[in-house]
Amino acid sequence: METQPTQAPNAGFDPVLDECLAALGSGASAECVLQADRYRRIDEAVRRAVAIADPLGGRPSLDEQFARRSITAELALILRVHERTMVGLIYEATQLCGMFTTTLAELSAGTITVQHAREILAAAVFLPPAVHARFEREALVKARTMNVSAFHRAVTRLRDRLHPDALEARASKSRADRRLVFEPDADGMAWLHLYLEAEKALAISTRVGDLATEAQREAAQGAEGMDVETGETADGILGSGTHAQLEADIAAELLLALPAEDGQTHIPTLAFARPEVFVAVPKLTIGIDTLIDTSEEPAELHGYGPIDADTARRLVAQAPTLHRILTDPLDGTPLQLDPTQYRLSASLRRWILYRDETCRFPGCTRKAERSETDHTRAFEDGGLTVEENLAVLCKKHHRLKHNSRWRVEQVGGGNLRWVSPGGREYRTMPSRLQHAPPHTGPPDSESASALEPPARFADTPPF
Repeated sequence: METQPTQAPNAGFDPVLDECLAALGSGASAECVLQADRYRRIDEAVRRAVAIADPLGGRPSLDEQFARRSITAELALILRVHERTMVGLIYEATQLCGMFTTTLAELSAGTITVQHAREILAAAVFLPPAVHARFEREALVKARTMNVSAFHRAVTRLRDRLHPDALEARASKSRADRRLVFEPDADGMAWLHLYLEAEKALAISTRVGDLATEAQREAAQGAEGMDVETGETADGILGSGTHAQLEADIAAELLLALPAEDGQTHIPTLAFARPEVFVAVPKLTIGIDTLIDTSEEPAELHGYGPIDADTARRLVAQAPTLHRILTDPLDGTPLQLDPTQYRLSASLRRWILYRDETCRFPGCTRKAERSETDHTRAFEDGGLTVEENLAVLCKKHHRLKHNSRWRVEQVGGGNLRWVSPGGREYRTMPSRLQHAPPHTGPPDSESASALEPPARFADTPPF
């Protein structure tokens, strides 16, 4: 992201504030340089320690093993971290100074952060060495322009796309590891972890989140002074706490089938409705052949990422309220209402949520389903209700856009160009690329069969 002013500042420009922001940007770049240098020194220290290992037992393998343990312990003391943390740092240093030197160079140049570098290494673990170079090259293109949260999603998709093994085979293997883990914590608290199929985990998370939101709304109807925006609930009304605390309370009550200790349930009436699962299956990602069991092309579970074809078919067949996006292979555009009307069609709104996935303000990761669709150029100012003038903004940043000197414009391909009050420019990209432009010429013979009129389905099952 650009951190230097790109144009004349707005009215109310504060030079001291501008200097402060510039210093923070320079400091962040300097920190990247220091982190890259630390990785190089860690790698060199380990290599030299192993090279001069004393042959105390005359057994080279043990000598190297203990030399590594020794230097790990010493480095941990020097850096004042736990030895297990140091093992991880040594692994990262070895990889960055070995297979991923380009990533280290980008970190040293300050074009990516150490978090980006770690995301690359974490994803590469699942790939065979033969594709590491291509993976690194394509990942770095994304890392230079994305924040860490968006990059995590992008690099996960890239990893799955480049993996030589079929997603179904990998999913089947991973499915065997599903489990529940209890992890004690301090002060009478504990963590409960579930490792299970992505579609189930996403449905659980969405359901509990929706129930917590509804609980707050029901609380607001029975108490004055509740602020739904901040998530604070009134004492004695469906419990007291934030949205996150309500999620924990509701999940526990649903699992235990018991009310809260005080006898007041946190579960709203919405809990007895059938849950809605938002799964987008674009035509250009999963074709009709996949749906009818003649193809193994993967689909994509909105809010998670790629899923195997069998799972996609099962969701299409069984989900009670499955939203699916099948885009036209000729022009790739979703159905929409008259662009001169303010209201979005349901299909266009679903596409915008699917395309953006999160709020499009720089750095925000609030889920699109809990955000709003915004006309980038205001409707009253002539902005049309079309894909090229729509983006997802959470309520907080939607208000910020309309009540501050932040400015935003669409620059093509679903990309947004934001300009801060101080004149700094930031660009955000949609989670998924915008559709291809309409095909203006006749299809060639090779592609004609692939562009036959697509099967049309209803928006919800049965199709």
